[in-house]
Amino acid sequence: MHPILFATTDLRPDDQFEAFRAAYEPIKDIRPVAGDDGAFDVSQRIWPLGKLVLTSTTLPGRGHALRWQHWERAVLDHWYVILPCRFVDGQAVHREPAMRPRIHSLARPLAAQMPDDGALALYIPRDLFASSMLDEMLDVPLEGAAGALLADMMLALDRRLPELDPAGLDHVVEALRCFVAACASPSADRRAAAQAPIDLALLERARRLIRRRLAELDLSPDAICRELGVSRSRLYRLFEPLGGISSYVRRQRLMQTRHALLDTADGRPINRIAEQWGFADASVFSRSFRQEFGLSPKAAREAGRIGILPPGGGRGAGLASADMPSLADLLRMLAA
Repeated sequence: MHPILFATTDLRPDDQFEAFRAAYEPIKDIRPVAGDDGAFDVSQRIWPLGKLVLTSTTLPGRGHALRWQHWERAVLDHWYVILPCRFVDGQAVHREPAMRPRIHSLARPLAAQMPDDGALALYIPRDLFASSMLDEMLDVPLEGAAGALLADMMLALDRRLPELDPAGLDHVVEALRCFVAACASPSADRRAAAQAPIDLALLERARRLIRRRLAELDLSPDAICRELGVSRSRLYRLFEPLGGISSYVRRQRLMQTRHALLDTADGRPINRIAEQWGFADASVFSRSFRQEFGLSPKAAREAGRIGILPPGGGRGAGLASADMPSLADLLRMLAA
């Protein structure tokens, strides 16, 4: 197997950090702790693993601490397991022997400091689990033998992936899924104390329903309530952390229009694309699009045509090849 490679080495020192930040902009906001805008030499391997994505990121090290923050209006809602590490001769090793991975969710608020040496991150779509069980274990170290084994497995996987026969990828993904599930399986006491596990599962059902019916003009909160068999008040409570049900549906539809406008093979008029995704009023669509992405639909189409990165949609100036998908592209594919 071969990874997608990202590096800032060949860029001007003053451009290196901004290229790294742009590569992550659709996923999370990354900023330097000390405000240093000098050289920022980064290399990253991105491994598409079918239903998962593993990233191995070497950072500049001491003196280059970073903070990352999830976007308030998140479009992606993947879980990810992050393991701080350091790199010896290009190989990821334990940063500290007792350090354990943590699970985060892109759909939940988070502001944290990124390890300055590097990290492995395993991105997991919600569809890979039958429930939202991982939401019960967010933002805390995965303790115990299962957490230690998962850390060892992530390190070994990053080391051994170049030797892996793609035919065996499904078995590797299933093994990882089982390890993550073992780490996150709550005890009886923890399960009793978990906040609204039924609501978490219901939220996942609602997301799947919205993805399936996103292009249908009659997709409304009332229609979602009828299909799920829940009240409007309960549906609104479920989506309150994501900005509300109507805002969530609108953002998903705007993302679809944006993908179409950036696609140079899609020559349909802008109003036809907007209508496909439920925006019958051109002025309302244009205003909503600009509020979400910071540019007009027409400007987004032109940016896609000439290859300029629009706000929030970068693949990173340091990506080795413009023909290769970015990390954000791969995560969108997992959510499709």
